[in-house]
Amino acid sequence: MKRRTFVHGLGAIAGSLCTQWFAFPLTLAAEPLPAPIIATDEVAHGTTLEELVALAEASSPNLRQAAADVEAARGKAYQAGLYPNPTLSGGGNQIVGNQSQYFGALSQEIVTKHKLRLDRAAACREVYQAEQIFVKTRFELLTTVRRSFVTALAAQRRTEVLTRLVEITGKSQQAAQRLQQAGEGTRSDSLLFEIELEKAELGLENNEARWQASRRQLVANMGLRDLTIERLVGNLKESMDGVAQQVLLDGYVPHNAAVQSAEHGVERNRFLLQRAIVQPFPNITVYSGYQYQIEPRLHNMAILQASVPLPLWNRNEGNIAAAQAEVNRAEATVEQVQNEIAKQMADAVGRYRIADQQAKRYADRIVPKAREGVKIMQEGFAQGQFDFLRLLQTQRALVEANLGYIDALETRWLAAADLAGLTQLEAFP
Repeated sequence: MKRRTFVHGLGAIAGSLCTQWFAFPLTLAAEPLPAPIIATDEVAHGTTLEELVALAEASSPNLRQAAADVEAARGKAYQAGLYPNPTLSGGGNQIVGNQSQYFGALSQEIVTKHKLRLDRAAACREVYQAEQIFVKTRFELLTTVRRSFVTALAAQRRTEVLTRLVEITGKSQQAAQRLQQAGEGTRSDSLLFEIELEKAELGLENNEARWQASRRQLVANMGLRDLTIERLVGNLKESMDGVAQQVLLDGYVPHNAAVQSAEHGVERNRFLLQRAIVQPFPNITVYSGYQYQIEPRLHNMAILQASVPLPLWNRNEGNIAAAQAEVNRAEATVEQVQNEIAKQMADAVGRYRIADQQAKRYADRIVPKAREGVKIMQEGFAQGQFDFLRLLQTQRALVEANLGYIDALETRWLAAADLAGLTQLEAFP
C-alpha cells in the first residue's frame, strides 16, 4: 500500500454476507427447500468504490476550495519577496524668472537585513501548510466516501437478506394456514407465523428506507447530489488485514498531513520571529536626480539625498515578544495535533479489532451453528418431533446471526476506513 506523499492534482512548488449459502428452511417438509441466496458480491454490474472515489475527487467543492487556497498562498509567497518599486518625481523647486529651477528624480528604498527573504520564507511555509491542508481535505473526502459507501452497501445487503426472509416467512405462513385448514395445525401456530411475516415486512420496509437515505447521503458527500446510484458492487467480507498491518500507531502520526501542517506552522512563526527582530534595523531610501536652472551660469545640477529612520522610540519590542509567544504556541500545537491523531488512531484500532473478532466469530462459529440448528429443527419438525414455535425460534436465530454478521463486517469496514484516512493510505481496502 502507498501513503500519500504529494499534493494530488496540483503542480510542483518551491463482498458480502452471503458468500456462503444462506439455506433458510421452510417450515414444512412437504414444501421444497428454498433456493440459497446468491452470493451478491459476485454480481458484475453496479457502481464500485473506485468509481465513486474518482467521481468525488473530480467533483468535490471542498477539494476545489483547498486547491484554490494553495494557489492563493503561492501568489502571496511570490508577492512577499518582491522588491519595492522606485518612485519617480519631478517639478520645480522655485519658479521666479531666470532663477527658476526644474528637476526630475528617482528614489529607491533599500531593504536591509534580508527582510524580504524572511518575508518570502514565512509565506512559503504558508504554501506548505496549504498543501498539507489539501492532502488532509482529500483524505477526509476519501474517508467520508469510503464510510458512506460501506454504510450503503451494508444496507443493500440487509435488504437482500430481509427480502429473502419475507419470501420464506410468507411461504411458512401459507403452509401453516394449509395445516390449520387440514386440521393438522392450530390457529395459534398460524398467528405466530403471521406475526413473524408482519415483522419481516416491517424490517424490510425500514431497511429499504435506510438504504435509500444512505445512497442519497453518499452522493451528497461526493458533491454530486443529483447522481443516481441503482446498485453498489463490493465485498463486505473482503479482508482488511492489509490496512491493519499498515498501521503503526506511533510511526504514522508524524506523517499525517495535519501534523506536518502544524510543523510548517512552527517554521513559519520562527521566520516571523526573525523578521520581527530585524524590523528595527532601518531601510535606507536613496534619492537622486537632475535639476536644471534657467540662470545661465548654473544650468545643470545633480541631486543626491539619503534618508534613514532612527529607531529611537520604537524598537519593535512588543512585536518581538508576540512573535516569540506565537512560536511557543505553534510548538504546543504540534504536540496537541500529534496527541489527537494518536488518540483517533487508538480508537480506530480498538474498534477494528473488536469488529474483526466479532466478524470472525460470526463466520466461523455463530452462523454455521445457527444454520446447523435450523437444519436439525427442520428435519425434526418433518418427523413430528418439534412444534412450530421451536422452528420459528431457530429461524429467527439464523436471521439475527446473519444480520449481526453484516453489522460486524460493516463496523470493521468503517474502522478500517478511518485508519486508512488517518494513515493516508491510497489503496483501500
